[in-house]
Amino acid sequence: MAKIIDRNIFVTAGHHNQDAGAVQNGVKEADLTKELRDLICDQTNFFKDRDDWNLQRTIGWLNSNKTTHDINVDVHFNSSANAKATGVEVIVANNASQLSRQLAKTLTDGISDILKLPNRGVKTESQTARGRIGILAVRGVSVLIEVCFISNKSDLYAYLKSKNEVALFVKNTLQDF
Repeated sequence: MAKIIDRNIFVTAGHHNQDAGAVQNGVKEADLTKELRDLICDQTNFFKDRDDWNLQRTIGWLNSNKTTHDINVDVHFNSSANAKATGVEVIVANNASQLSRQLAKTLTDGISDILKLPNRGVKTESQTARGRIGILAVRGVSVLIEVCFISNKSDLYAYLKSKNEVALFVKNTLQDF
């Protein structure tokens, strides 16, 4: 794997104070994304977004001339009307670099192994319900992690049981990438 020397790493909670995201099985996606972001960034020099920022402010900050981030990771949790939908996937831009695709595959494989959930693979933003994902258009290596389906009680339980292990894996992967 390529190693970037003196890189800046930015981790975003995909949902926070201004956007709760999905609410399923008694949990808010925003609470999970903020917690996992903080666990990943704990005791590192990673940058992270603030809970009072909205998506546009985060994207603007990432694209500003003052800041260059070599690796950008957006943390999300999937949800579906189908309570049996399951698995881990990582989304990249339609025109993602080879490094973005490499990081996405490493994260998908590792999180899937930790949670013992199906590996749904690396997908491009055009393969999602949204079609375009603004956070993936920022400079640098960019990925959006869909950790598991919070609409699936088994997925959610697997994550809650292993969240510290997931955070450590993501942190180590980002530091070593």
